Amino acid sequence: MELNPFIVLPITGALIGWLTNLIAINFLFRPNKPILGIQGVIPKRKKILAEKIAEASLNFLPKKIESLTKIPFIGNQIINYLKKEISEKVNETDNKEIERIIKQVAKKELRFIETSGAVLGFIIGLIQALILSIN
Repeated sequence: MELNPFIVLPITGALIGWLTNLIAINFLFRPNKPILGIQGVIPKRKKILAEKIAEASLNFLPKKIESLTKIPFIGNQIINYLKKEISEKVNETDNKEIERIIKQVAKKELRFIETSGAVLGFIIGLIQALILSIN
């Protein structure tokens, strides 16, 4: 029994595309601790991520926070204290909790990435089948 390349190749391509993107998404979060020098992007960059979240958080606060910087001696200290506190809180958050939050917030987008891998793989499989059928 001969397998039809117009069925096998697109389905195989779709599975490979979906699985590759699923693995890539999971590599954003895992492994939590380095294994043979490999660590998830978010756990590895957590400190920098926490600092950037703190900076962004303060940028969204009302203009009154900005007016604190004009208070002699303590204005910038208050801002720096707030940045430090926010950064520390994010940094202290468990990696699994950060993963849960991101996956909850970006559920649709992450699903789209997985699905687009499957669709692209399917199309590539069809192109391969067409090329094979020409010969």
